[in-house]
Amino acid sequence: MYIQKLVAIANGWNLAINGEPLVSEAPQAWVNGPVFRQIWDFVKEGGFKGPNSEIVDPITGQIITSKISGNEEEILDHVWKKYRNYTPQQLSDLTHQANSPWAYAYFEKGRNAEIDTERTRQYYIKLALAGRSNAEQEQALQTAGRINAA
Repeated sequence: MYIQKLVAIANGWNLAINGEPLVSEAPQAWVNGPVFRQIWDFVKEGGFKGPNSEIVDPITGQIITSKISGNEEEILDHVWKKYRNYTPQQLSDLTHQANSPWAYAYFEKGRNAEIDTERTRQYYIKLALAGRSNAEQEQALQTAGRINAA
């Protein structure tokens, strides 16, 4: 579940900063947190061997190449640097907060419900603005608006 939590966090930050999801599918609200089904299936089938290994498509045997932009790579780098030393429980505590997108989907829509993309984006925007002055918040929102409009 560790990789799922990191992907969910990176996806949330990418939504807030770049205005689009990092992953093509929406996560589901499983009992242990947000889960991207395709990633779950891939890891379960032994497709992930570690952060520095090549990822091979289990059906075709072809190496899967990265299709991420420079902005997305920056998000991934930031998330890895910030959260890599967190324990699985600490990551779970982050994704399971009472007002999190996972909590809303799980408790309001039901187990395994799809986690709403817009709710996730808004949640991470609020996290980004927390502790900033009103002027800093306004500037950040204007910047996010320009990014989302592009």
